[in-house]
Amino acid sequence: MDSVGSRRSNPIEPDLKALIKKAKDPKTSFKQLGKLQEHPEVEVRRALLDNPNVCPTNEDGKLTTDLLAALAQEFPEEVAVHPLFVLHALIEPDGEMLGVVVEVVGRTAEAGLIEQVLRSWGLDSWLVRRAVAWNPSTPIDLLRLLGNLATEPEGEVRFSVAKNPTTPVDVLRTLGNEITESEWYVRDAVARNLNTSVDVLRTLGNEATESEGYVRATAKSALAARGLT
Repeated sequence: MDSVGSRRSNPIEPDLKALIKKAKDPKTSFKQLGKLQEHPEVEVRRALLDNPNVCPTNEDGKLTTDLLAALAQEFPEEVAVHPLFVLHALIEPDGEMLGVVVEVVGRTAEAGLIEQVLRSWGLDSWLVRRAVAWNPSTPIDLLRLLGNLATEPEGEVRFSVAKNPTTPVDVLRTLGNEITESEWYVRDAVARNLNTSVDVLRTLGNEATESEGYVRATAKSALAARGLT
């Protein structure tokens, strides 16, 4: 058996280093960068963030953000501090960066960044608000804002709040009542949320207080799962 000192280095390592170098090389074509984004080695994919052409400008002068958005799904914190994101998403918001913003704000654990992005983008984009609404790291006060028909007109956003595992009980109570929430699919999401209180489930499962049969069925199933009726 070979001793530790005589063992050969992993033969894959030089190839991996070469791929990382290629991922960082500004001479690598954008098409090749896209292929490297699908590489199974995480360090190859991460290295793309060091390539100055990861978010190039096309012939129309617009940012090409598809690759950066794909990387944001895996590396939201790294993309959030990338110079191009800071410039075009936080300092001088560029509409072409919307897809990247959605991926970052829906995944980041940084509450301060979530609040900053919501201030800069949320008023004009329900997609950003929805991403904020489904992020478990979103501050509770923002979930209260986004989970109320009086302050959030878009049902898809409230739906995401209703699904969020960190949404507080009082917000779920507001979203789980036909008087204060008009969309049945939002109320159904409340019935599926494990944090929803028993009294809200009973309201949702009662024909006198919930007109949508599908929601009542979901609520009754949730109660049964807890050993209740």
